[in-house]
Formats: sequence, C-alpha cells, structure tokens
Amino acid sequence: MLVCICKGISDRKLHEEIRKGHRTLAQIRTGCQAGTDCGACVQQIRQILGARAGVSHHETAAE
Repeated sequence: MLVCICKGISDRKLHEEIRKGHRTLAQIRTGCQAGTDCGACVQQIRQILGARAGVSHHETAAE
C-alpha cells in the first residue's frame, strides 16, 4: 500500500526502514524521505511506527 504519495513510499518500504533501526519519524524522514513533502502521510507513518514498536500513538506523536 502506498503511504507517501509525494515520494512514492510504500508500507513495505517503511517496514524495511524500521527493520534497519529507524524508530522515529525523523529517522524515517532521513532514511527514505517519506513525510518530507506535503505531510499528509505523517499520521499514517506515526501509526505504523507505533504499531511496530508496540507503543501508543501518543508516544510517537511527540516526535
């Protein structure tokens, strides 16, 4: 599923970035550029990060 339309980043790519150790929105942005253009995907990126880390959305929203 395409998450970041502006940069063409899929959920698979985001999960790959997380496996590489990128655990914050800032690290994801640096790693694959998702969420760096219009920002419409930032909420979904945070949800993916939260689900993968097993933390609540509120903890990832502070980034």
